Amino acid sequence: MDLTPLGLLEPPFSLSPDPRYFYLSAQHRTTLAKTTYVIEQRQGLAVVFGDVGMGKTSVARRLFDQYRDRADYRTAYIPSPHYKSAFHFLKGICAEFGLPPRPGQPAQLGTLQEYLLSALEAHQNVLLIVDEAQLLVGPQFELLRQLLNFELNDRKLLQIVMLGQNQLRNKLRAKRALESRVATRSTLDPLDFPDTRAMIEFRLLVAGRRDPLFSEGGLRAVFTYSKGVPREVCRLGLNLLPAALQAGVQMVGEDLVQRVAEELR
Repeated sequence: MDLTPLGLLEPPFSLSPDPRYFYLSAQHRTTLAKTTYVIEQRQGLAVVFGDVGMGKTSVARRLFDQYRDRADYRTAYIPSPHYKSAFHFLKGICAEFGLPPRPGQPAQLGTLQEYLLSALEAHQNVLLIVDEAQLLVGPQFELLRQLLNFELNDRKLLQIVMLGQNQLRNKLRAKRALESRVATRSTLDPLDFPDTRAMIEFRLLVAGRRDPLFSEGGLRAVFTYSKGVPREVCRLGLNLLPAALQAGVQMVGEDLVQRVAEELR
């Protein structure tokens, strides 16, 4: 689709996370600050909650990009933990760190512990990021608790960031031994109207348009129909662009947003 009539060099709205288009709202900044503190101070476990479409994966990838190329960090990212058992989960974690598989869970744990100790001796911090953590099941939570027990002189050898949908809260409540080790919790909620406006303007600017594309009424209609959920803002925007091209308009108004939103419903 040629977006140049709208002053755009590339599509500004996509449902796939793109770090260039990740708008840092106030709550995203707070979440990243709290989580970064836990990681860098070796406090063990940080958890980020949020409903579908709130930007958890964008936060996870932002953290991964922040640490993966640092010489003082060894970082692994598990985007979706579909594992049959705690042992398979452990082998998956080790594989992300480049460690070989072992025939049993005790041997695999020993290999990982040796790796963590070698990182400490090399003055490196080890970070594990687990997205979609609500997919984990009982024994896998217990495994994470075991991994958090790896420490030396009160320094956690492994830092873990778990990001998951809101049902993760209930799963953690049922795992009191692990929940008690959570150093900080953050929750990603829907954006307010000023942040929704800022997110849209930021994406348009990255895509090449400096002038406003939405009228004030159009922006408020996007907020109303999306309820401030970032993914829904993008889904609506994705469908508004061809509608604007077809209508031959240079400014997206309230009427066009309402029509497209009703079609999406």
